[in-house]
Amino acid sequence: MNDLDRRLSAILQTPGADLAGLAVVVYAAGRIRYEGYFGHRLIDLDSAARALPVTPETKFRVASISKIVTALAIMQLVERGLLDLDADVSDALGWQLRNPHWPQTPLTTRMLLTHTSSLRDGEQYAFPLATALAEVFRPDSSFYENGAHFAGSVPLTDHAPGQFFSYCNLGFGVIGALIERLTGERFDLHVDRHVLAPLGIDASFNVRTLSDDGIRNLAVLYRRQRDGAWDAEAPWCAQADDLRGVRPAAPAGLETYLPGTNGVFFSPQGGLRISALDLVEVMKVFSQGGQGTGGRILQPATVQQMLTEHWRFDPILGNGDPYGGLMRAWGLGLHHLSNAPADAVAPGDRIVAGVSPHLWGHTGDAYGLLSALLFDPLHDAGFVYIINGVGRDPETYKGEYSAFYRWEEQIQSAILDAFPL
Repeated sequence: MNDLDRRLSAILQTPGADLAGLAVVVYAAGRIRYEGYFGHRLIDLDSAARALPVTPETKFRVASISKIVTALAIMQLVERGLLDLDADVSDALGWQLRNPHWPQTPLTTRMLLTHTSSLRDGEQYAFPLATALAEVFRPDSSFYENGAHFAGSVPLTDHAPGQFFSYCNLGFGVIGALIERLTGERFDLHVDRHVLAPLGIDASFNVRTLSDDGIRNLAVLYRRQRDGAWDAEAPWCAQADDLRGVRPAAPAGLETYLPGTNGVFFSPQGGLRISALDLVEVMKVFSQGGQGTGGRILQPATVQQMLTEHWRFDPILGNGDPYGGLMRAWGLGLHHLSNAPADAVAPGDRIVAGVSPHLWGHTGDAYGLLSALLFDPLHDAGFVYIINGVGRDPETYKGEYSAFYRWEEQIQSAILDAFPL
């Protein structure tokens, strides 16, 4: 066991804050430099012998890293001339989407990709298959939440569409609906055909369409909790994808679903099931000018557009909510780490205690999972880590020098000590 293995294994076994499982992959200059797999993708409380380890084949529901793949799919449609980044999305949706506080201001795809659309998640941003997305934004809808899906006027700060950053999962649900409306295909099937298959990746936003191997190797997402509350002394409790190798049945109504009416059902914001190794294939699209191992996904100019900052946090102007300090700069569907130290507003977004590389990518956080795909496109290098369960409430295990959680700081530091980017 090398030093990086030892450090990662120790993080996995942190007393009072252990992890269910962990996958780490480091890539540079055209090759995999490191792979490490620790812990379990399946924990059987009745028999330790039936527990299954995390392996190179393990697939995870990677949460918001999924947004990168959704962004690739929508940018393909921009390249094909089916969508203008700065046009009113209402035209493509077939119904008018407006913030009622700024009814004359169109919402655009660029705003959705940069989280500046003025849409907000509210309490719920995923809706049953039969729910029309258009209805969610109407005052008579049971999902309207008294207008919680829209930003309102705030004194001394401009929250109008295009002016203020606020991270929004629902905006990527709208992007999913746009993809369906413009192609006539279900979101999951379109992304499988046009992004994942050309990269040679066995992954999907629809767990039901994974290969047999994918279903067998799917990780369960866990938390240590008791009676629904975090408890570091409690047994691991499955939160998502506890399928145990059994492919789930299709939901009622899927065969008659009209693409474009819902858009959020396959979780464009967070539902991708994929392995750590295959996330490296996604990474290569950006470091190799749109060319993946299995084929070209985008043109170099489009990739450069995505890797251009479209918003940066200014603490003096207060031009956005930096998400606890983590999100301070944004491209098109991509997070840019600005390497900022802590300020009067929030902790910084650096990944090591000292000077950090200005990496691009995305993080994920849902159902006990923590994940990140971070890379330097100029040097064709980066890394992936995926944790499929944390043993204590992350909000009580904050980072020491950044807005990342403590486990993430430790993993990032271990990786960069072994493989400086």
